[in-house]
Amino acid sequence: MDMILLKTFIEVSKTRNFGQASVNLCVSSSTVSARIKQLEAIMGVSLFIRRHHEISLTPSGEGLERHAHFILNAWDRAYEDTALSQRQHKRLVVAGVSSLWDIFVQDWLNDIYTSHKDLSLRAEESTPLRVVEKLEQSLIDVGFMYEPPTMKGLVVHEVANVPMILVADRQGISPELAVSEGYIRVEWGTAFAVMHESYFPQRPLARVRANSGRVALNLILNSGGAAYLPEVMVQQEIATGKLHLVTDAPIIEMNAFAAYNSQGEHSRLIKSLLAKI
Repeated sequence: MDMILLKTFIEVSKTRNFGQASVNLCVSSSTVSARIKQLEAIMGVSLFIRRHHEISLTPSGEGLERHAHFILNAWDRAYEDTALSQRQHKRLVVAGVSSLWDIFVQDWLNDIYTSHKDLSLRAEESTPLRVVEKLEQSLIDVGFMYEPPTMKGLVVHEVANVPMILVADRQGISPELAVSEGYIRVEWGTAFAVMHESYFPQRPLARVRANSGRVALNLILNSGGAAYLPEVMVQQEIATGKLHLVTDAPIIEMNAFAAYNSQGEHSRLIKSLLAKI
């Protein structure tokens, strides 16, 4: 199947608009429409329900959407593996949740980039669920996350301890007030949620929830509030007085894990590289 058809399908399913999809793909609307019709003819099913100013996926379209992402990712990896220059004999695909890039993964990758000139690298920020899914589908070589995956065949290493501290834009407020007014609840995973609820069982529902520490940090710096964030992420802001540590708030200790396939072609290399963290 032509990968262009799948890429066009993904763009339309994402934008729910043929016109916007054509802009994003730098082609005409008629070309997008023709590609979708061609894909529907190949599949023998309708992929979209077309109403006036409204486009939605059919059940068949929803089923294809799941597979299309996998097919395109697998194709990208196959293409890159084949297209590597003779000088770059190996390629490593690394994925991790966004905050871990800020804490240590970026520095680790910088070191690899400098010390392993023959290694081709691909780096991705992703959600915890997508990191595990990509490991399961062998779309990445090593993934970094806060909770260890339980899939068979994976080697899991604890690679870092990450203290989460409660910070706010205001000085001298109590922990109870910090998690009540302007609190941004960052989704750090199940282990964090259990400890968080044990410390603050009566807190009000947070107005804002985010799955990225960076998003929460930027919201606080621009509009005020409080959040539990990795200590290393906010050290500079605390030092310059932009943020303040909430006194007497419990520190929630998190662990960071790296996981890779025990039978993967780069398992030995990954094990040695992880020792540098």
